[in-house]
Amino acid sequence: MSRLRVIVAGAGIGGLALAGMLRRHDAEVTILERADDLRTGLGLTFWPNAAMSLRSFGEDMLDAVRTVAQPFDRARMKTVAGHTVTNIDLSRWLTRYGVAGLGVTHSDLVGALSDVSGVPVRFSAEVVSVTEEGQVTLADGETLNADVVIGADGVGSAVRKAMLPPGKAAPRGPAMAGWQGVALDGGPKFPGFDVVFGPTGVCGILGLAGERTYWFMQAPADAPPDGDGWSDTVKELVRATPGDLMWRDSARDRAPDRNWGRGRVTLLGDAAHPILPTVGQGACLAVEDAGVLAHRLVSLGDPVAALRRYEADRFERVTKTYKRARRLRQMQQLMPAVRNPMVSTVPDGLLGRMFTESAEPIAEFR
Repeated sequence: MSRLRVIVAGAGIGGLALAGMLRRHDAEVTILERADDLRTGLGLTFWPNAAMSLRSFGEDMLDAVRTVAQPFDRARMKTVAGHTVTNIDLSRWLTRYGVAGLGVTHSDLVGALSDVSGVPVRFSAEVVSVTEEGQVTLADGETLNADVVIGADGVGSAVRKAMLPPGKAAPRGPAMAGWQGVALDGGPKFPGFDVVFGPTGVCGILGLAGERTYWFMQAPADAPPDGDGWSDTVKELVRATPGDLMWRDSARDRAPDRNWGRGRVTLLGDAAHPILPTVGQGACLAVEDAGVLAHRLVSLGDPVAALRRYEADRFERVTKTYKRARRLRQMQQLMPAVRNPMVSTVPDGLLGRMFTESAEPIAEFR
């Protein structure tokens, strides 16, 4: 039987994870990336659902992430005045799966997955056209063919645009503006993950390897934040963040479609189902997608049937996570005078379950 030929458009987290998974089952994988280098980015949470997806294809894939990440086994939700709304003990995951939460920069994670995948990336390879028969055309006119084409090229996916009618490719949700940064020496150090309810939404604070601290803040995007109205800790983090490590951010989502591919083509991660970052699952869902897709391609003899099975198997999961992320955004964006008393009276653990439920591994990876 001939080797499965796979083209992955996009050398991001999901695409690199998928490439490594398929390479371990002797697939012939080509990764196309329109940029001239691996993508850069700031921080993110890497939860057990993503970790167990990687581990199902070999302990070395998860170990590669561990080497660049900061582990944590607790999280807190607090008001800006210092009142602790809930403490979230994640040690149950550590006991059951050997991993709870990991704080990591996007850049470090992409680098680790690229190294462990064993698949070289073709840079400056911009996809401009895809057919459902599996033919890919690049901006320079080169054409490539494969048994399967995967669009892992993010929210503005060129693969999605090529396969779907006009209007179906664009995110439709309202923009969620904010800022994020990585504080270096001089900033407070965190052993876990804090979510602080403040004047413009929430600020998340996450410990990273190398005594760095990642933070994100829901705030107007017209000017860099100074921490006004936030706690002293948040102000210190902003002050300790170099200008080149502070980015303006604007996130949008889109309700998942029941089918997001056609013929020999499908999508994963943000290309298929972008969600708001309120549950910290964007990158993790992409890795989870990769695991499910790789298993279907390996276990089913018909690549096209495997793609449709993957899409069907993922729809309910990603839709629930999309809706949960939206509900949390609605709560976070309430006026503080309404929101803070409300969250302070929520039964103990309910907010924590809302935040962590999506991070529980799906059944086939437990």
